[in-house]
Amino acid sequence: MEKDNKINVEVEKIVGEIKEAGLDVPKIKCSICGRETPAHEVYALPEVWRHARQMALYMLGKAPKPEPVDEQALAEKYGYTIHDVFCTDCWLDLILDGRQEKGQSYLMYEEKR
Repeated sequence: MEKDNKINVEVEKIVGEIKEAGLDVPKIKCSICGRETPAHEVYALPEVWRHARQMALYMLGKAPKPEPVDEQALAEKYGYTIHDVFCTDCWLDLILDGRQEKGQSYLMYEEKR
């Protein structure tokens, strides 16, 4: 019984260290600034998000199958594709200001520091 208790204490200690270090949260690099952001805090382009939602409804049998996203149109409109994700700041800049060159927000971010 004492051996199990020691193992449980060690496991809890290791899990605590992992959480404290932030290693339990997957991170993704923003396609514009390159900062690593927790995966649950990144955004795709609005058309990509809309398509994913429509595809989920289709898979549940609640909507017709959506047309694929036109990557060429996305590239022309934003300069990015369906594979790009963005941190909150860069996503807002991109959506509110329109097309933005890669690295532009990163330079503005560095100037603010």
